[in-house]
Amino acid sequence: IFRRADKNDDGKLSLEEFQLFFADGVLNEKELEDLFHTIDSDNTNHVDTKELCDYFVEHMGDYEDVLASLETLNHSVLKAMGYTKKVYEGGSHVDQFVTRFLLKETATQIQSLLSSVESAVEAIEEQTCQIRQNHGKPSHGATETWYGSPTPPYAANHKLMATEPGKSLPSVTEDSKEEGLEAQISRLAELIGRLENKALWFDLQQRLSDDEGTNMHLQLVRQELAVCPEQLSEFLDSLRQYLRGTAGAGTCFHIAAVRLADGFTFVIYEFWETEEEWKRHLQSPVCKAFRHVKVDTLSQPEALSRISVPAVWCTVGRD
Repeated sequence: IFRRADKNDDGKLSLEEFQLFFADGVLNEKELEDLFHTIDSDNTNHVDTKELCDYFVEHMGDYEDVLASLETLNHSVLKAMGYTKKVYEGGSHVDQFVTRFLLKETATQIQSLLSSVESAVEAIEEQTCQIRQNHGKPSHGATETWYGSPTPPYAANHKLMATEPGKSLPSVTEDSKEEGLEAQISRLAELIGRLENKALWFDLQQRLSDDEGTNMHLQLVRQELAVCPEQLSEFLDSLRQYLRGTAGAGTCFHIAAVRLADGFTFVIYEFWETEEEWKRHLQSPVCKAFRHVKVDTLSQPEALSRISVPAVWCTVGRD
């Protein structure tokens, strides 16, 4: 965790690195700064590994066993991958069949656990958003209001999943299964309704009319990223932070990430007000942090393309 947060690899966390990594859309900058100074017990204006560990160890509870088990699991999976490569290349058809079965079953079991955890994360985010709405306190982070919507377009379902036709949902506990199924049905119904109305996922009509027609084009930026399998977890953590951080930019109308069927290729789409705003975004801390992680996790250079698209495309189909 400390290594992922320490973007410049100097062995200590500055306030900027701390705020960038731990920003969750709930604590504002001042609250994160206060927390930083609480953890910085020796008042050096930097947090080292020991200070970070000392703070979280006091609050881990049952998560101490969970994280320890994940470390063991990570080691076991990497060891199994080496064994799989050796056995599969020189094995018989039956040996290869057994290897494929065990590998797929491992993936299913891990995905089952992941689904339960992600359901809990979504429930907490939705509950947090509801509480803030009830208190009438605007957000300064990822759950900031977008043109009358309580959350950014991706917040209700920010999970990055490969869409494989015919693939069933992994098995989970009965309670979480029912909760997850209800959420999936609600999202499916919403999507069907929008498709029937020929509506898009985001609405820029009000924003564009406010500009009185001066902004007739948007800058569409597309990034295609191929991730090293062993670095997938680190990349996903960074990508989720990048989505939240970029969505909070006032000149970014929409951002979405798609995970392709191979499980290791991702495509990010961003709609920016102008090309200049996008170039300015490239110098932002959130973009620099994501670029730092991409250097370590991608199997090949990213493929980036951009094009100006008519802004009216974002509001067609309303009649």
